[in-house]
Amino acid sequence: MGMFFLFPFGILIPALLIFLALRFGSRLFGEFFRSVEGREHRSGWLGGGASRDGDGWRRVGPVREQNLEARIVRVAFKRKGRITVSDIVLETGLSIKQAEDAANAMVDGVRVRMEVDDRGLVVYEFPEIIVRFEGG
Repeated sequence: MGMFFLFPFGILIPALLIFLALRFGSRLFGEFFRSVEGREHRSGWLGGGASRDGDGWRRVGPVREQNLEARIVRVAFKRKGRITVSDIVLETGLSIKQAEDAANAMVDGVRVRMEVDDRGLVVYEFPEIIVRFEGG
């Protein structure tokens, strides 16, 4: 009688342990191989992890916010120091809300200014970049 009681559990418990080990291993190594291949990082239970953004720059965990600012500054440089939210969306792939929030967070009145032109268009100006292109 003891054999019949142990029989199903004797097979199920090791099978369960093997399943959990494979599941954990596939997630762990899946994240590793995604970061090595340079695919977009999907935020998961492992947190950070290295991946590459659209411009090929390495991105690691919490540095992402700083890197977003760098990407926006690169967009401003391409556009000679004056950009709109649409420019950020087109170049970075962010949503309009994310792009607007990121640009507004960078506005400090010195390095980044937010101006509204005669047509009501919000333009983010980067004076340090504008000076480079205007020869000043």
